[in-house]
Amino acid sequence: MPGLQLIGDLAIVLVIAGAAAWLCQRLRLSVVVGYLVAGAVIGPHTPPFALVADLERVETLAQLGLVFLVFWIGLNLNLNRLRNLGLSLIVATAIAALLVLNVSRTLGGLLGWSPTASLFLAGLLMVSSSAVIGKVLDELNLIHERPGQLALGMTVLEDAVAVAMLTLLTSVVQLGAGNPPAGLVSTLGGLGAFVVAVAVFLLLMAPRLLDRLSREAAPEVRTLAVAGLLLLLAWGAVRAGYSLALGAFVFGTVMGSTRYQADLARAFDGLHQIFGAVFFVAVGMQVDFRLLATDWPLLLLVAGLAWVLRPVACALGLLAVGNTPREALQAGLALTPLGEFSFVIAQLGVSTGVVPPALYAAAVGASLLTALGAPVLTRRSERWSERWARRLPNRVGAWVEFYHNWLTRLRARSSGSVLWKLTAGRLFQAGLHVLLVSALLGFAWPVYQRAKAGLGGEEWSERLLPFVFWGAFGLVLLGPLIALWRQMTALAMILAESATRGSPRAKRLQPFLEMALRSVGLVVLGVWFLALVPTGPLQRGVVAGVGVMLAALGVLFWRRFVHLHSRFEYELRRQFRRATHATATSAWAVALPEATADWGLDIDEVTLPGDSALAGRTLGELAIRARFGCSVVGIDRQGYGIANPRADTVLFPRDKLLLLGTPEQLARAVQHLGAAASPREAAADFDELTMEAVRVPEGSPLAGRPLRELDLIGRFGVQVGGLRRGRQRNLAPRGQDHFEAGDELLLLGTHAQIKAFCEALGPSAAEEPNEPAPRRAAD
Repeated sequence: MPGLQLIGDLAIVLVIAGAAAWLCQRLRLSVVVGYLVAGAVIGPHTPPFALVADLERVETLAQLGLVFLVFWIGLNLNLNRLRNLGLSLIVATAIAALLVLNVSRTLGGLLGWSPTASLFLAGLLMVSSSAVIGKVLDELNLIHERPGQLALGMTVLEDAVAVAMLTLLTSVVQLGAGNPPAGLVSTLGGLGAFVVAVAVFLLLMAPRLLDRLSREAAPEVRTLAVAGLLLLLAWGAVRAGYSLALGAFVFGTVMGSTRYQADLARAFDGLHQIFGAVFFVAVGMQVDFRLLATDWPLLLLVAGLAWVLRPVACALGLLAVGNTPREALQAGLALTPLGEFSFVIAQLGVSTGVVPPALYAAAVGASLLTALGAPVLTRRSERWSERWARRLPNRVGAWVEFYHNWLTRLRARSSGSVLWKLTAGRLFQAGLHVLLVSALLGFAWPVYQRAKAGLGGEEWSERLLPFVFWGAFGLVLLGPLIALWRQMTALAMILAESATRGSPRAKRLQPFLEMALRSVGLVVLGVWFLALVPTGPLQRGVVAGVGVMLAALGVLFWRRFVHLHSRFEYELRRQFRRATHATATSAWAVALPEATADWGLDIDEVTLPGDSALAGRTLGELAIRARFGCSVVGIDRQGYGIANPRADTVLFPRDKLLLLGTPEQLARAVQHLGAAASPREAAADFDELTMEAVRVPEGSPLAGRPLRELDLIGRFGVQVGGLRRGRQRNLAPRGQDHFEAGDELLLLGTHAQIKAFCEALGPSAAEEPNEPAPRRAAD
């Protein structure tokens, strides 16, 4: 039976992978090395030990493993981590990738390879192994030193480069192996548009979906929904002409930026480990090391480029953004091990016939060699980099110092430039709108073709469908296009005013220059839009009719379109701030619903200093609510979250306190606690904490009793953050206060705790809970 045979093959793969991983751990090697060797042993190219009967089914599981592996990488490489890595490290990674790309293409041309084969060689050399590098740096105690941090940051970013390169190579192969550069620019543009469109959609929809599921469904339902969306998006990326890895990576990055990142990491950890092992074993199965008996120079070429080209390119990239020569070279030497995506890129090239089969074996062999040599290179990197820095010619050292001083002055000038501050945000928004509209236009024609085929080609549909479809689609595009034009006109006004400032003829020159810039912008936008609109297959009458209709609607309802798109942009910025907040408590603060702005409450996160005199005292002794009027709704203690702490909770140095109150109350409390704003590198876990408004029903058994007597935190785990009685509000109810029937309570706790409290409060409160209480988002 095929099903039983698959179970047997999968059992063999997992048992062999587990044994190989255990052996590699005993030998202090990366488990990836063990998986690859195990796959080579039980694969079809080692006849005496070939244990797997159906390799195709295992390869199918390997594709599934690739999806979960890339999703896991994206889940840990979230938007906040990307922001914290800094622009300079992103630029250094891009410079290193471009250097590897150009050297590989030149070398491939000298060896007589096709341009596409040279791209595949560059792709597998661009990627380093974050697992091997992290393990080596940790074992050598270099993970907290500056070169180690640079190496870790670059290897994380190279995972993103690998996904982009894999997607690019997939598209290039589809364009045709003979002449890939012809469609390279359009491919990159389409890739950027696809990523932006998917990321915008997920930023707007995913947090709402997760919040809804966390309130109304069990945790396993949320896990099933995320897994289903992951596979759906990976499949959709393939249907759009890209790779499985791209859809999984973008989805994982956005999911990792939500406040449910820790829960999702726990839920998918097992799937990632199992299917990740299956993926690497399947990679090893496809390696025929016998090819290296005749093509061993190819193995030496790939390994040599990894040992020479990679450290030089990475060091030059780090040097270009302002790091010292010693630190740059030391980090570059640590980045030599080739990564897991190298196998995927090489496999794509072999399966499409672009590169010879020996390149796949050479990629795996070079990965093993670089992984084995990584500890030696990293251990000696400090000595070699210092020796190289001392032997650097004086003239070269002087030029490097001059360049770094110039770079420092340029950064200071750019950060203080008024023109840059006025235009940077608008340029970013304009670029985002261009990519978003490009993605929508790219999706339009396939959707139209599908709709046309679905209607069966009847005569009435042939005449009516073009007007209905393109008219409705044009209405969707009007908002972003109007917003794009407004950004262009604002940029023209700013640039014209800046260019004519101080001129005696500024009043005459500024309107003329502004009009000229607007005209140029209009021409550029028109050329770009017409290049993307699929006008060829459509009748001229359809294009003209839809264009006139949209122009008329744009003029008549200009303000309405501007208002609707402004709401869209506001929601997108709010979700982006939420995704890039440093801690889960800060993300929770931004994520609180917004309908209770009239409560006038705010939320802040503060840290007790290491030498604080308040450490060792309980919250009850500090009496923060009684003295300042604000409430302590959560404590983060070295990554462990305490929601709604009791009065007898003892504070420790470096505790992060999540405070709720008015801005004035928070300011006084922060000043008393002597705590600065929480550092950005920590991440607390208050994933389920929320805020809801509940009305006290008639005949409630809890009404009229003092809060101290009710002990809501001890019994239910909830805290009363505010009490409203008619027009009177009590934003800091104390122990002697009580609530009555008809009062509105602002409760803090998890959804389950609030639900349990509502059941005790009375039947009507449990059956008809109010909507979550919104609040004014903290900027």
